[in-house]
Amino acid sequence: MKRSLQVLGAVLVGWGMLAGSSWAAGPVATQLAVPTAAAKQVLIDTGAPGGWFGYWGFDIYTEQTVGARFTVPVDSDFKLSRIGIWLMNNSDVDQAKIKLTLQTDALDEGGGESLPSGHKLEHWTAPVATFGWTPVQQFFSSEKTPRLKAGHSYWVVAESKAKALKNAVWVTAAEGLLFTSTTYQGAWQTGGEGAALTLSVDAKPVAPK
Repeated sequence: MKRSLQVLGAVLVGWGMLAGSSWAAGPVATQLAVPTAAAKQVLIDTGAPGGWFGYWGFDIYTEQTVGARFTVPVDSDFKLSRIGIWLMNNSDVDQAKIKLTLQTDALDEGGGESLPSGHKLEHWTAPVATFGWTPVQQFFSSEKTPRLKAGHSYWVVAESKAKALKNAVWVTAAEGLLFTSTTYQGAWQTGGEGAALTLSVDAKPVAPK
């Protein structure tokens, strides 16, 4: 099994490499952000993993929950269709389950800074669908299709009860920046822009009345 960085507090300025991250070698990939069919729109797509530093990402385990923020375009409300993220696995034998949630931004719930609010609009549970450090893109289709308000920010949050070295890893994109946060001792740390986590969000625009 290749090495995994679990040490909190390690930061590489400019690339947003934080504590609780895992690494593997991989090819360069480019960032994508393109529209799909007219009935559906890509609100965000940070692209596939890879890049100069290979495959690396944030560990999702008992000691760390990971969140990534995206913002809805100002011209329309949307109904969520699906969320996609790339995952790899710190284990070659276990397939830990992750819980993914879509949450409102704390600023919309009376909070003082942009963080996951704890107000969950929808949630999914699934095992990581790969072994070892071979990233795979997993999709989470929406059944509730919650309304995403124009101009508002939302958080995709991943958590797990898996132990270290047996956990899923949310892989970063080959390039780009994204506003993210992780927990430390159960509390969200102040968020900021760093290396973009792989994240795609598809949604359907709400027709004006």
